[in-house]
This record gives sequence, structure tokens and C-alpha cells, in this order.
Amino acid sequence: MLAGAMSVSIPTWLLYLFVGVLGLTFGSFATVLIARVPTSESLTTRSRCVHCAKQLTWWENIPLFSYIALRGKCSACGARISFRYPGIEVSMLILFILPLVLLNSWTAVILWQVMAALGLPLSIIDAEQHRLPDLLTGCLFGVSLLIIIGDAIHWNHFDRIAPSLMGAVGLMLFYLLLLIISRGGMGMGDVKLSASIGLISGYFGIHALLTASFSAFSLGALIGIGLMLIGKAGRKTAIPFGPFMIAGQLISLVIYAH
Repeated sequence: MLAGAMSVSIPTWLLYLFVGVLGLTFGSFATVLIARVPTSESLTTRSRCVHCAKQLTWWENIPLFSYIALRGKCSACGARISFRYPGIEVSMLILFILPLVLLNSWTAVILWQVMAALGLPLSIIDAEQHRLPDLLTGCLFGVSLLIIIGDAIHWNHFDRIAPSLMGAVGLMLFYLLLLIISRGGMGMGDVKLSASIGLISGYFGIHALLTASFSAFSLGALIGIGLMLIGKAGRKTAIPFGPFMIAGQLISLVIYAH
């Protein structure tokens, strides 16, 4: 028995092991997305050392364990491998395991993990480049929609489809209005990401949608004020909002996803 009413027919330790390995795998893929999607580089080519361009072998691509085995250095040129890679992999592992502890619904768990798998690279890209690539926001919406439709069919939750779609459209219009009013304070990437936030939170009700939005703006305000207080930002400093939108959605799932 896991947290709440969610139970499984396999040993809990085996479930956590499987999900942990899955998290590390998606974490490794996230590092590829972060590096390649903004530059439109192919996602299918083999990874290379950023210093000497040596093509990595399969055993040098095992998430986390390769970094440990190589002692954080390239096997060819000896250059230090950035801790960013295992850091992202471990972060994704934690994000994949957390919903098993916090949530009571398998549908919510899967939606959380999809949000993590695409939301973490989206957050890092937004933080570093102030953009949310269409490929990732589009995939997030498409995969989330398939999961929601599947859940509605399986559990006969067809009455939740309309609020979900209305949430997607309504939140997009709200962010589009903010884009127009703020004159650059918001970006079209935020508008497109809001479709997924509205879709997912709307499936769990209007209160979930409002909580996701309120949490995003509250976190954004707190971080913005904090940065200004320590002198890292000014009143006109552009602060990426995508990470707060994603965090707000995860908070909403914890509260309302049953």
C-alpha cells in the first residue's frame, strides 16, 4: 500500500526501483532536450563530448552511473563533465518518485510525471534563454490530452472532458490578455504552456485551475521580490514565468487530484 488509497500488486520497493530508473532515463533525455531543442538539433544523433567531440559509447550514456564510473571526466580528453548532467538526472528521479508518495490517483501520478519529464527541460530552457519551445509545449499538451481522454474512457469521467477543454481555452485567453496588457511581460510561450496547465487542472475542477494559477503568480511574486531585495533584479528585469506555471500545476495536483 502506498500513500492514500493507491495500491499496487507488486512489491513497493520494486515499484520505486522501476520508477526511479525511469526517472533517471527521462532525466538523461531531458539533458538532450535542453541542449538540442533550442538550436533545432536532431534528437536522434549520438551524444558527443562537448570538449573533444568524441562520440559517446553506450556505457558512457548510462544515466548517473556513467558519470560516477568516469569520475566526472571524459574518457578521451579527460575534460571535466559538468555536474549539470547528473544533477538534472537526479532531479528527475526525485520528481518521478514524489507523486507515488503525494498522490492517490494513478492518472494524477502519470500526469505529474509527464509534467516533470517535459516541464523540467522547459523550466531550464526558460530560465536560461527566456523561451518555451513549441516542440515541448506542444508535446506536453498532446500527451496530457491523450492521458485525460484515456482516463475519461476507463473511469467514465466524460463529464470532466468539457471543463478540461474549457480550462485550456480559458487560461490561454487569460494569458493572451496578459501578454497584450503587459507589452512583453509575458511571452507567447507562456500562452501556449497555459493550454496544458488549463487542460490538466481543469480536468480536476475549477478549484484546481484557480489553485494552479494562484500558486504560479504567488511563487513568481515571491521570487521576484526576493531577487529585488538581494539586488539580483530590478522592477523591469524579465523573470521567466514558465517554471512558476509548472510548479503551480504540481501544487494543484497534490491538493485536488483524487
